[in-house]
Amino acid sequence: MNGMGKVGVKFCENKIFVPQVLMSAKAMSAAMLHLKPFFLSGEAKRKGTFIIGTVQGDLHDIGKNLVSMIVEGNGYEVIDLGTDVTAEQFIRASGEYPGSIVALSALLTTTMANMESIVKALKEQVPGSRICIGGAPVTKDFCDRIQADFYSPDPQGLVKYLNATAS
Repeated sequence: MNGMGKVGVKFCENKIFVPQVLMSAKAMSAAMLHLKPFFLSGEAKRKGTFIIGTVQGDLHDIGKNLVSMIVEGNGYEVIDLGTDVTAEQFIRASGEYPGSIVALSALLTTTMANMESIVKALKEQVPGSRICIGGAPVTKDFCDRIQADFYSPDPQGLVKYLNATAS
C-alpha cells in the first residue's frame, strides 16, 4: 500500500507514466490475492468502501481502472461497477454499502451530462452521499456546478481526500 502511494505521487508529478502505473498495479493485484484472506478475516482493516463506475453512455475504463487500483492499493475496498453505469446502479450499490464514497468517471464530454443527473439522483435517493467525479474533460468548476463533493485531476488527490474523510 505504501508502494502504491509512492507510485501515485510519482504519477502526479509526471515522473512515471500510465504504463509504469499499470505495471505497479498489476504487481499490487498479485500481492492482493495473497492478502485478501487477511482483509476478509478482519486481521487487516480497510479504511473504507469506495464505489466507482464510468457513467452511462461511456464505455471507457482505463482511467477508472487506474483510479481503482491506486485506491485499493491505499487500503480501501473497491466496488467497481464497470462502464455504462446508470444512476440506479450507483444508488443500489450505495444502499448495499452504506457510508461508502461514490466516484463517477467520464472520458467523453457528451457523457458529462449523465454525471450531473447521477449526482442529483444519488443526492435525492441516498441522503448524505459523498460523490467524487473525475475524467479527462472534468473540471473543478463542473464539479461545483453539479454539486458533487470532490474533484481531483489525478488519483493521488483523490486518495488524499479519501484519507482525510476516513479519519
